[in-house]
Amino acid sequence: MSRRMSKTGRDRLETAIYATISVVSVLVFWHVFSVHMLKNEFILPSPMQVIGGLERLTLGYLGGNLLYHTGSSLLIVITGYLIGLGIGIPLGIMMAWHEPVNRIIGPVVAVLRPIPTPAWIPLAILWFGIGMSGKVFVIILSAMVPCIFNSFTAIRETPRELLDAARTMGAGKRTLLFEVAIPSGLPTIVAGMRIALGNAWATIVAAELVAASAGLGFLILAGYRNFEAPVMAAGIISIAIVGLIMNFAFQWFESRITPWRESEER
Repeated sequence: MSRRMSKTGRDRLETAIYATISVVSVLVFWHVFSVHMLKNEFILPSPMQVIGGLERLTLGYLGGNLLYHTGSSLLIVITGYLIGLGIGIPLGIMMAWHEPVNRIIGPVVAVLRPIPTPAWIPLAILWFGIGMSGKVFVIILSAMVPCIFNSFTAIRETPRELLDAARTMGAGKRTLLFEVAIPSGLPTIVAGMRIALGNAWATIVAAELVAASAGLGFLILAGYRNFEAPVMAAGIISIAIVGLIMNFAFQWFESRITPWRESEER
């Protein structure tokens, strides 16, 4: 046990070292290229100029500070994401478990799947305006589709031997679904939730670039319109940082809901 823990500790230390080297190398190259080679602040501001842009956003920019604009984006993402999960996961499970549901809804989902979510943004603006409702609508679509397909796949790929073993012990259809199929397919369902979260975060930025009065995408577009490249870059960096935090938070959630996967990886 101690050997396994020590190996895990070494792996994490090595990962942290490599990550630090990678980030520092990028920053050094970025500084040298922008300051000593390109010498054009508007095309590529230096890291120090971006820090200045972050400071400006923190103090307040176009009606709110960085925390306000980040909160505005997160509120829409979380609302649409949770609604998308609430629709997509049960719907995918029902489609996999009840063939009539799949025959009715499957063709509609198959048509929706190839449509990039940003393509819905102009229609969402037409239907709901530039307020919160239209953005929540496109977030729901971006989160719902991967949840449907992953949940469908998770249930359909339940090992036959598990179902047969449960039937021999007298399990009914409800028990087979909730105590065999769903627990067996949980890792695939959670993977769909992770894809949905990434889609949702990318979609809100795209939506705010088109029409918004607040949010991180709005900051990037405002920086572009005002010829303030450091503000644009600071907005992009903020998006990356928030996305990274969300990814770590989801990894923690995944380790709690499917702890056996972490044991298998070790």
